[in-house]
Amino acid sequence: MIRKNEITRQKLFDGDEQECLKEIFEIENHKIKLIDFYNSPLRDLKKEIDDESFETIVRENKFNVKNTFIEKYVSEEGLEVHYLKRNDVICLFSYGEFQPGRYMLFLEGIYQ
Repeated sequence: MIRKNEITRQKLFDGDEQECLKEIFEIENHKIKLIDFYNSPLRDLKKEIDDESFETIVRENKFNVKNTFIEKYVSEEGLEVHYLKRNDVICLFSYGEFQPGRYMLFLEGIYQ
C-alpha cells in the first residue's frame, strides 16, 4: 500500500520556461531537473503501480482528469501532473504555462 509523506505542497518555480530548464531542485536529498520528469505524465504511473494506489494518489491530491484525445491529469491551477519514480519514492509535480510566458512548477506530493 502506498503512503504519502507529510509534506506541504510547494511552489518550486514561477517565471520564464528557459530559466526553469536551468534550475536544479533538491527534494528528499535528490537533485532533480525539469527534464527528469517532463516526459512522465501521471497517466503513465498506472502501468507501474496498482490501481488502488493510483486512485489514492489522484483522490488525495484532488487531481482532475481531462479526457481529451489523451487522458491528462491536472492540478487545481490546471497544470499537467507529472511524476518521478526513484527506488520506492514517487514525487508528483505539476508544471505548465499558467499565463502567457509564465510557467509554474509545484511539488504536489511525495509517496512511498
